[in-house]
Amino acid sequence: MEKTYPIYRKLEGFGRYYKIESPDLFIEVSLLNGKPQYQSIQAVQYPEKLRIRDMIACEFSFTEMSPDEITAYFQ
Repeated sequence: MEKTYPIYRKLEGFGRYYKIESPDLFIEVSLLNGKPQYQSIQAVQYPEKLRIRDMIACEFSFTEMSPDEITAYFQ
């Protein structure tokens, strides 16, 4: 099944939000003192690529972001 990017996920309970742009690239937003901090992460090693697969599959506390969360952090 073909995936349509970007895919948005969050790590439940940790204040971290993700915009997955491809199977090996994502942007992570973490909140520091209430302000979003952005980091672009290129997955080069196999464990990093597995992490992206887990995000997409909503494994290990990764969940879908709401439209309001997407707007707040990525629009």
